[in-house]
Amino acid sequence: MLDPNRRTALAALALATAATLAGCDYIAQKKLIAGQHSEHDVRALMGVPTMVWDRADGAREWDYVRAPQGTETIRVTIGADGRYQGMENLLTQANFAKTRPGMTGDELTRLLSKPTQVEQFPLKPEVVWSWRWQDGNSKRRFNAHFDPATGRAARFTITEDPQEQPGA
Repeated sequence: MLDPNRRTALAALALATAATLAGCDYIAQKKLIAGQHSEHDVRALMGVPTMVWDRADGAREWDYVRAPQGTETIRVTIGADGRYQGMENLLTQANFAKTRPGMTGDELTRLLSKPTQVEQFPLKPEVVWSWRWQDGNSKRRFNAHFDPATGRAARFTITEDPQEQPGA
């Protein structure tokens, strides 16, 4: 068991790391210019991507998942020529509106990237994937409820983020 001083130091380090990563995204958004900067420049500013997607046109999409504490997932597009093309946050109401019952986990991962949390509820029975996101001043969770028999999303919900309501 960790002593309280070490636990406090580790917690402070985790918060500083999360703040640094978020800061890197902000700096990258201000510094990177589409068509001018290379994939090397993106990696230098943002680090190693969480997920990489190869597109049929030779371009690649790099996902930077800032979970579990962060509320953004940034997708960076690198053109077939190796040049930075732009970035977007995937965790938006516009992307959530594209979800439909019957979607597979692979389809949801392609749309929203890696979930913040996956929980199994055997008594329900269902598996719930959640993504933390920022809704104005509130942090929320977008949830995909999967039917374990089909492996497909049965429904979607939005809930308050339990981390925003300690003890809830």
